Amino acid sequence: MSVITSIERGPAVLAPRSVAVVLRDFRLGGSERVAIGLANYWASRQIHVTLVVGRAEGPLKALVQPGIDVIDLALNSGLGDTRLVWTLALRARAILRQGQVEACYVPGNSHWPVIPLLKTFLSGPVPRIVAQVSSPVCRASRSRLAQKGYDWRMRWLLGKADVITTLSDDLAREARRIVGCSRVEVVPLPALWDEGRPCAVAEGEMTILAAGRLVPIKGFDLLIDAFAIVARRHPAARLVICGEGPERQALETRIAGAGLTDRVTLTGYVPSIRPYLDRARLFVLSSHCESFGAVLVEALAAGRQIVSTRCSPVVDKLVTCPGAGSSVPVRDVPALAEAMGQVLGQTPPECEALARIVAPYHVSCGGEAFLSLLHAYEHDNRRAASQMKTGQALGFAINHPGISGRAL
Repeated sequence: MSVITSIERGPAVLAPRSVAVVLRDFRLGGSERVAIGLANYWASRQIHVTLVVGRAEGPLKALVQPGIDVIDLALNSGLGDTRLVWTLALRARAILRQGQVEACYVPGNSHWPVIPLLKTFLSGPVPRIVAQVSSPVCRASRSRLAQKGYDWRMRWLLGKADVITTLSDDLAREARRIVGCSRVEVVPLPALWDEGRPCAVAEGEMTILAAGRLVPIKGFDLLIDAFAIVARRHPAARLVICGEGPERQALETRIAGAGLTDRVTLTGYVPSIRPYLDRARLFVLSSHCESFGAVLVEALAAGRQIVSTRCSPVVDKLVTCPGAGSSVPVRDVPALAEAMGQVLGQTPPECEALARIVAPYHVSCGGEAFLSLLHAYEHDNRRAASQMKTGQALGFAINHPGISGRAL
């Protein structure tokens, strides 16, 4: 995955001269990967980028481009995630209060505790903060009392952010209602990096690809069961699952029990699934629940059709595009098998057409949108009502091709 070139950028916007990004560590997480992609993009724009990291360890560290400053706080490895992020917040506050950065990006729900501490500097300039809401904030599984507690926590942590971003209109409305502010913008998840143009599906290719941590919520056990049905109907079909995790042995046992040892491959961890997508016929997401499902965007960008459970609000938005694929109910093995079989029986659509569907999710689009938000508040922290109505306060986020961000 490369740094974005100037040819691949959209129109450049006014940007801060320096940006900090706070991260717990370089774990395999969607928010972490997106944050690193944005940092790489901003550095390619000659912006001074600093990653303030609780622990500079984890597989995604290798994706950080040269030229980005990484401040390793070397926090105790025994800290759990809750104590880790609060300790990160305290230490980041001490570093950023020195006034060396103009703006700070807070990626995803897990990093919110950094915000109130960064906004309580005793002296010196306070960086502008853009905070992302990366996963649903209202869940049916929560009791009414638990949701009220979550809402209070969210209001306290996000209340001092200069601007809040979400991934969808629905999530933006929920965030605005809970936090009680109007400074909420929609920016499509910048999940796509530069990995080359999509290539056509090879003649006769019947490989089904899946990817993710080998944990129960990913539904790989049910995917294997569904593939067993597909395998009987399509003798040339194969299943490849990229990822590592605690369920590996259980999945291997399931594969052997179904007599699929020679037709199902568990690759282990891979730094990028793009080479596997290039050799696949379609991509399948079998999860029970996902915050977004960025891997579906990656698959379409590679020119591959998708089959997915309805594990995320983005799924049906993507599959309604002509030729993109289909969605099925969560935990429905027969429906998953039927959907995979239908795609295998079709002529693959033109790969460039599938890639165009997800162009708004490229890091060059999201990177510029975030820069406009990080910069817009340098000179004016107030939005006049007239500007809100005409959409002039954040013109790039509203008008840039492929960006669906808008004031809510």
